[in-house]
Amino acid sequence: MRDDFWLKRVALVVHQALRMRKTGTALRVLPVRQVTESDTGGWMVSVGRLGDVWLDLWLDRYACPDRRLFYAGFYSDEAAVIKRLVQASRRKWPAVLTLGSADVEERRYAHLKRPLPAGKLNAPVAEHYEDEESHHYFGFYERMKGTPAQIEARFTRQAVDFFMDVIRQLPGSTEDDEQAEVFPQIENRRLVRSHLIRERSRFLAAQCKERDGYECQVCGMSFARVYGQQLGKDFAEAHHKRPLSHLGGQVKTRLEDLITVCANCHRMLHRMDGKPGDIGKLKALVRKNRQKH
Repeated sequence: MRDDFWLKRVALVVHQALRMRKTGTALRVLPVRQVTESDTGGWMVSVGRLGDVWLDLWLDRYACPDRRLFYAGFYSDEAAVIKRLVQASRRKWPAVLTLGSADVEERRYAHLKRPLPAGKLNAPVAEHYEDEESHHYFGFYERMKGTPAQIEARFTRQAVDFFMDVIRQLPGSTEDDEQAEVFPQIENRRLVRSHLIRERSRFLAAQCKERDGYECQVCGMSFARVYGQQLGKDFAEAHHKRPLSHLGGQVKTRLEDLITVCANCHRMLHRMDGKPGDIGKLKALVRKNRQKH
């Protein structure tokens, strides 16, 4: 399949998902008509607009001249607008890198002088370019690992998660309550809310689940094995390993802070004491009770 056709197909999937999840935000989802050839060795298309900010998808050679990478991000010609997005998202999505005009060169097309390191792929990057024109971005580059079908599924899911995670940090947006939990043993609801906000970082949670193969790290359950690929594929939940009693201040959530769990184990963890060692205790409890049967 031609890359411009591939980008358009991905954009149509992202468009549909954004329409379903934009409730409670000021996001205007744009119709996907055609992709535009870029000066970065590829193509781009806008899938949404939020005031002066555009939600863009790219498939180009900008971050890696040797091959095209998918990119999803916010764009504005106003630096202050993108900086506000970066600031609002710093708790969930701190930018791992900031790029500027000095990082770019142009031969046949514009691209980074040094390819983006593998460790910076699938992580938020801020970009501020001030030349004849002003261009500012906040988004992530897909690492393009796996089969085309795997790349497409992962990127579309993470693009939507990233867009909606960032948008819901903005004033006037309501929270996404899809993963809300109940903590009957804990009276400090503000502490609980902080914990849930960290678990609700969909973009990082998606990376966690992919890392763990969508398998519960407590009981070993895989929804795909139990319910079949059609129903259970890519289904699991992410749990923040740091106990509730240790939360406080503006602590950045990292990928290593999350663990993949099934829905049952997730709820059992939330019923426990909220202390270090809860995950190990629950693992031992599962093993012990399995041996009895």
